[in-house]
Amino acid sequence: MKKAILAVTLGSLLILSACGDKNVNKNANVSENKNAIEAEQKPVAKEITRDGEKNEIEFYDTFDTVVHIAIYSDDESFASENLTYAKERFEDLHKLFDNYRNYDGYVNVKSINDDAGVKPVVVDDTLFKLIKDSVDYNKNISHKTNIALGPVTKLWNEYRELYESGKTKEEVIALKGQALPSDEELEKLRPFTNIENVKLDEGKKSVEIDKGMALDLGATAKGFATELVARELEERGVKSCVISAGGNVRIIGKPVDGRDNFKIGIQNPDLESQDPILAAVNVANTSIVTSGDYQRYFDLDGVRYCHIIDPDTLKPSESVKSITIIKEDSGLCDFLSTAAFNSTDDEINALADKTDSAIIWVDKDMKIQLSEKAQKFLDN
Repeated sequence: MKKAILAVTLGSLLILSACGDKNVNKNANVSENKNAIEAEQKPVAKEITRDGEKNEIEFYDTFDTVVHIAIYSDDESFASENLTYAKERFEDLHKLFDNYRNYDGYVNVKSINDDAGVKPVVVDDTLFKLIKDSVDYNKNISHKTNIALGPVTKLWNEYRELYESGKTKEEVIALKGQALPSDEELEKLRPFTNIENVKLDEGKKSVEIDKGMALDLGATAKGFATELVARELEERGVKSCVISAGGNVRIIGKPVDGRDNFKIGIQNPDLESQDPILAAVNVANTSIVTSGDYQRYFDLDGVRYCHIIDPDTLKPSESVKSITIIKEDSGLCDFLSTAAFNSTDDEINALADKTDSAIIWVDKDMKIQLSEKAQKFLDN
């Protein structure tokens, strides 16, 4: 899964970090993220706390990331009840969308992959909608986010995990026969990444994939889950809330102190910079999702290999350093962040226009670029 490391609170400013997981590369750490380093060492499961009208909870047992939720309300009992509900809902969705583990009582993504080439798998409405949305977005918005890349992401993850564990290039060659997946090896997997071979039966709510295929919903699952939890909290009466699931921030309403916006700081992808904040944006009742190359990666012979795979090359993308999407729906933002990360500058602007999104990105030369709608969100 595409996983984000942490959004930590610094006064009224949230720092939005992109695309890390509990196997964070030690070279990718900055002092502002020390809580994430501690979370890597042991899971976080804080009790609900209250400071004025701010009621919050933080946990680290879903989507391999720190999830922080703050509900702003003077009704402590109401806030506590909804924070507990949100945590339990994240736990439920994590199990449902997991492509790595099976769980008792759940037919999940792993269940679909286990039956690849065997039979259609009937899933619940929520998982079916996530998969259908991901397929529809791929067809109608951009092919550059592809949930059928499972065999390819699995292969690259094997190499990344070896390097992250401290293996040298020579040790990896001894184990794998080569330092990186070969072009030939990757091309052999290409036929198993055709998203058109994900067969959906809306009436039966069944999903079927061919033998050799595997779904990896990392590019869309966490955003979809965050959006779903936010909408359910709104239905339960929550008026002001910030859900920070790593690089996915979903805001309900606006601050209760009279301000019109929450201020969100986007992490600088240059982790050696003295300023950890790339830019600050002012937002309310919307989503902000960031993807970057600076958390889940390995460096080899002067080249960075991040976790985001370009479906055209079947290799880690090198187009940009960081992408931030601002739009209402966190699930769509998650999809767009990967699609944009795999795109050229012109393609990113076209994607912003096509989806009416605000996009902020840092190119390979560390130059900040903005789509037309992004400027209005920037902190002046």
